[in-house]
Amino acid sequence: MASKFSTRTPKEYNTFRTVFQYIACNWVIINILRSKYNVLKPQGLENIDRTKKYVIASNHVTGFDPFSVAANLKMTIAYMAKVQLFETFWSMVLMDWCGAFAVDRDKVDVSTIKTALSIKKTKWHLGIFPQGTRRQDGKLGDFTKGFASMAKKMDADILPVGIMVKENPNSKKKDIQFRVAEPISCKLPVDDIAENWAKTVSKLAELEYIPAT
Repeated sequence: MASKFSTRTPKEYNTFRTVFQYIACNWVIINILRSKYNVLKPQGLENIDRTKKYVIASNHVTGFDPFSVAANLKMTIAYMAKVQLFETFWSMVLMDWCGAFAVDRDKVDVSTIKTALSIKKTKWHLGIFPQGTRRQDGKLGDFTKGFASMAKKMDADILPVGIMVKENPNSKKKDIQFRVAEPISCKLPVDDIAENWAKTVSKLAELEYIPAT
């Protein structure tokens, strides 16, 4: 059943899903995030050209990231989500209604690629977590370069987003901040895009960058 969510058409990114994602991100998830973190004002929003289409790529810290990135950047984002999130009812409903689509990390099929490419025909942006899984170990490594290849196929620049989480000595809760850098051109070679992204996001999120060996 989950596999059917790997295929979406531009018509599915309709008013209903746009409104649902806005409500879920800006009214529900962001308040849950605030109950767990001190959410600081986002930085670098001036680097976003609202007339352009982007592939939004960030480090992955919490389970709220897809929603909180959308809320902080004030953008409607269709995320690639691991297929397991579509295997339980309420998670499936949330992912589906928010416009996410399923991807099998072990084998990305043609339908997933077609869905990603179809997003360019909508008012939405594509969201990807190159790391795949959440990490709070202060490091950035073990990420896939697939997002760079996807950006080239979509002819859409990469928008690097760093999610910074750090201790606050004056609070029991950690600080969290969403930081945006200047876009990375999709015209660059895949390896250059990936390396530029990793170095940029490492600085934004204050992480140790571990180059691939």
